[in-house]
Amino acid sequence: MTPQGSGSPRPKIKLCGQTRLEDIRISFDLGADFCGVVVNVPSSPRSMDIKNAGPLFKQFGSKLFALTANADLSSLSEIARELKPAYFQLTADETPEFVKNALDSIGIPIFKSLHLPTAENSAPAPQSRHFLDVMAKYQEAGCAGFVLDSKNNGLYGGTGVKSDWNLANEIIRDSGSKVFLAGGITPQNISMAKGLNPYGLDLASGVETSPGIKSREKIESLFKAFGN
Repeated sequence: MTPQGSGSPRPKIKLCGQTRLEDIRISFDLGADFCGVVVNVPSSPRSMDIKNAGPLFKQFGSKLFALTANADLSSLSEIARELKPAYFQLTADETPEFVKNALDSIGIPIFKSLHLPTAENSAPAPQSRHFLDVMAKYQEAGCAGFVLDSKNNGLYGGTGVKSDWNLANEIIRDSGSKVFLAGGITPQNISMAKGLNPYGLDLASGVETSPGIKSREKIESLFKAFGN
């Protein structure tokens, strides 16, 4: 399943941090376009090892992202070989050079997470031009797209903390890239997030009862508010 272009009629919905087959099945049945599984990231409460993630990718791999953080090329190659994800999402400090080498090695499209200041951050925010310049370097390296997320308490995503959406709006508007907006999106604020016109909206904690355990009721509420 290949992401469509930015002219699609509505943002894609990606439900990340999946750990259970039944939750992925419910996510797709209710309208999700993609799901994500965190693989071999010890700092994440939603992380799975390759063996336990295997059944999820075997059944739904054509629509799954494998999320990693500062994995080396050998680890990415193992995940690619064993799980065959549709996409990788590199969530940490991976450089454009690493992305280029990874694409040459594994041949699976890569989305790169970029971390915006949180909405509550009182420090002066970087200008959107900074992020656009960074994105240009990753695009030159071959990145398929980006995820604008927030970083909190040392975690590279899935924090439930809202990023600076004013900054995100400028980046989405000016980048010309496939950009997922993540960080603190819930059924209660998804209409506002949708209004920023990203390529996609990316949720984890906003549709959970606990880390890695999705709530059918919250997913239903999400799509009701989304207008799907």
